[in-house]
Amino acid sequence: MTAPILLHAGFDGLDLSYNTQIGPDLHNALCAAKAVAAEERRAQPATFAGHGFLVEGHGARGGYTFVVNTGELGALWWFKEPRSTQDPWGVRVSCRALPLAVHGLEAVKKSLDDFLTDLGIVFTEVDRRISRIDYAIDFLAPGFEIQPENFVCHARRSKALDGEFSADQRGTKYNGIRIGKMPNAQICIYDKRREVIDKRKSFWWEIWARRAQANGVKLSKASEIWRFEFRAGRDAITKCLKRKTWEAFANDPPLLFQKIAHQTRLAEPHSDQNRARWPNSTLWDHCQKTIDEISVAFNLEYDVDQIAKQLHSEYLRTLEKQTVGLIVSQACAYGIGAKDIPVMLEQVGLDVSEALAAKGDDVIEYFARRAAAVRSKFRT
Repeated sequence: MTAPILLHAGFDGLDLSYNTQIGPDLHNALCAAKAVAAEERRAQPATFAGHGFLVEGHGARGGYTFVVNTGELGALWWFKEPRSTQDPWGVRVSCRALPLAVHGLEAVKKSLDDFLTDLGIVFTEVDRRISRIDYAIDFLAPGFEIQPENFVCHARRSKALDGEFSADQRGTKYNGIRIGKMPNAQICIYDKRREVIDKRKSFWWEIWARRAQANGVKLSKASEIWRFEFRAGRDAITKCLKRKTWEAFANDPPLLFQKIAHQTRLAEPHSDQNRARWPNSTLWDHCQKTIDEISVAFNLEYDVDQIAKQLHSEYLRTLEKQTVGLIVSQACAYGIGAKDIPVMLEQVGLDVSEALAAKGDDVIEYFARRAAAVRSKFRT
């Protein structure tokens, strides 16, 4: 295997719980937006204390009545009915990978706290708990392949494999492996390039390009990029830190992930029959070195506005593809061919006009809500 090149190392997920409740004014605003979302069967935009976000028409498991989305560069929030249960932990949030990658953990944590404070939700440092935190390391690793037998860990630790066929000259291969189970600790190694292409997460190319260029490497869609992801769930955090507070974690950020990496390792095959004596692979040595240097500080700068524009552009392309697919499906359902589509489109235009006309004076508000929803999705 060619020597690996580190392309990215940083926090990739953060879930927090807050021992607090929402206030009556916010509760009323969320109730109103949720009612419209349930009626129209799509998330509805809402504005409160200067913040715009989307409110879903449903709740979530765990007794959460409201689901709030602050956009692709934000997070997913869950709120309980104030004082409705015996559980005082009325707020939960899960931050997306993108803001962590471009802003860093410390800044993201501050933005989450500030969001709640702006909404009028009161809490203290001891009212915040970390329920999950992930750290990801991406390598340009040409020639790397997952060999399950090369992972050395306790016999009771579970292994799950993604053995999906890869249509290239190497034939079949494993595209990913998961070792361990959440909400304890889990290590995931998978083909990140493939995931980025399949799930249209093209912003990762921008993030990877910086370190690739520093190493004199030009990336392409064929570059073999593998992610080594270390996930710490609620149980793993409790075992390691005893208290799941931010202070307990920030005092020694590498500690939690060092423990996870110590429980499993990727070894280099050796003639010794005892796999426990096999030496570490070069990739695993790089992982351990990177983990030892974990910090909550962040000193990189990315053009976040440009990334948001890129996400918006991809969203438009997705809508265009969906529109074309729906038109073709409608044509087939009516039993007409491609040559008849122009006439059908004229009818579709009339149908849209009729539907909008039926809304009367509400059509302006309807368009305003839909526009606000798009802005909330891509706000930086």
